[in-house]
Amino acid sequence: MMSLLRLHTALRPRVVSAVTRSVVEPALRTPYLSTARWLPEFFTWPEQKRRSWQRDRLRAVLRHAQQEVRYYRDVLAGRDVDGVDLAELPVIDKAMMRSCMDDFLSRGWRDIPHIAKKTGGSTGDPFQYPLDRRAWMHIYAANLYFWESTGYRYGDRLVMVGSPPSLQSASEGVKSRLRALLEGRVVSAAGCHTDPKTSLERALTAGRAGGVLWYGYASHVAAMADAVLEAGVRVPAPKAIVTTAELLLPSWRERIEQAFEAPLRDQYGCNDGGIMSQECSLGRLHLAENVSIVEILDDAGRRCRPGEEGDVVVTNLHARALPFLRYRIGDRAVLGAATCPCGTEGTFLERVIGRQGDSLHLPNGKHVSMHPLGKCFFDARHVRRYQFVQPEPGRVLVRLDVEPGFEADERSMILGEVRRLVGSAVDIDLTTDEPLERTRGGKHRVVVRTFDSA
Repeated sequence: MMSLLRLHTALRPRVVSAVTRSVVEPALRTPYLSTARWLPEFFTWPEQKRRSWQRDRLRAVLRHAQQEVRYYRDVLAGRDVDGVDLAELPVIDKAMMRSCMDDFLSRGWRDIPHIAKKTGGSTGDPFQYPLDRRAWMHIYAANLYFWESTGYRYGDRLVMVGSPPSLQSASEGVKSRLRALLEGRVVSAAGCHTDPKTSLERALTAGRAGGVLWYGYASHVAAMADAVLEAGVRVPAPKAIVTTAELLLPSWRERIEQAFEAPLRDQYGCNDGGIMSQECSLGRLHLAENVSIVEILDDAGRRCRPGEEGDVVVTNLHARALPFLRYRIGDRAVLGAATCPCGTEGTFLERVIGRQGDSLHLPNGKHVSMHPLGKCFFDARHVRRYQFVQPEPGRVLVRLDVEPGFEADERSMILGEVRRLVGSAVDIDLTTDEPLERTRGGKHRVVVRTFDSA
């Protein structure tokens, strides 16, 4: 019996791949798996060849936008798009597009094969938009390519933790459900709660499912790890765990690896705009250059040098129903320099800082982003999760979810680190008695700022 089970497990990816390429891809008219199989070749191309491929797709999108999109007809009026440099285009964002959506939608966009998508609403401002099937295909193909770098094979059992945005659409049809069934997806537990009981149930369900890969919200997987460690139980480990949708805190990484003893890779991406990346063994986030061109811009709109923090701005190389050209997605990141020591070719991010809104705004006009805030807890051994609540520039409340053993000296150390960052003009309080807020989609929020700042 065990031999038959092992044979079934070994053969399943081959069978699923064959059915997907011969039946599902033609039915969807979207060769996402075939594209994923092509990506290993693409990523080994010399840089000049990859850049030429990107330029060809960019010119095609620009020509379409010039002819079919009202906003870009005005911006590119009288221009030869073959001579347009990307940096000449204005930077746009979600608020700008939403305020005059008809100006950004292509003429006849409903006739372009697309998927109805929506953002997760981590900014409190969900955004619904059409994403071309071809654009989705390249994003999902990159997702599969990155997963398979962990030892997963398409068709292996996949455990989903939470509701990762890359696997969502605004409306799931029969074809999408068939694809999920073929891919062997298992949801470890419904809902967005991360209390110890639910998290332990989620971990045990994931273990029983026998998934080769666990994929989901970083905070949910971290809560599962906490519950497993506290209960002292052992859960069958997958080949790898990939976290997504939230900034992976160093303390979360440590506990996930301790609880499940599986390789952990973090993923960073967004469907609006179009960006997909995953960590290498050295922690750098390698970008899927088949999906988009990514720029990091400073506050004046200039391109940052490697090592400098700036706004993430994305140009999708395939979106036509709603072109995303130099689209500011609301995140801050640091571009990597030269070639990653891991040997992987292409552009990478040294690190993602977090969302623009995930920062404290101080009375002196300075902002403190998530990266230095996280350093306040590097030596805090009993803090599971933290959250900064700022009702006004001169007040900060630090909410903590702590383990037994959290004492006055650890509390004092954290308060001292926060004081060092925000200065003497800010009143600081710390509590372990208040629950940490989440978004409607269940994402953990590091900073909850309840006032607007210019």
